[in-house]
Amino acid sequence: MLYIAEARVAQHMSGDGTFTKRCHAWIEEHVGCAKALLTHSCTAALEMSALLLDIVPGDEIIMPSYTFTSTANAFVLRGGVPVFVDIREDTLRAVQR
Repeated sequence: MLYIAEARVAQHMSGDGTFTKRCHAWIEEHVGCAKALLTHSCTAALEMSALLLDIVPGDEIIMPSYTFTSTANAFVLRGGVPVFVDIREDTLRAVQR
């Protein structure tokens, strides 16, 4: 409750405020990365990944066949081609669908 009260007093209840900066610093210190960046959703993180990976039309992206549509959309929006795979229980090897 103390942190909620602190955020209310600061009148900053959304991203990129004091607590976001604290999280960035904590992650950078404990993981040892140069810069941490939090996103508001996994979809946003996947879209950022597609940009950082420089996905271009025709690139194949391997992903599980049982996932949210936004997993594929992040890459399809940049022309990537999703390749859906699953795992066989008996061999634990990937099986393309």
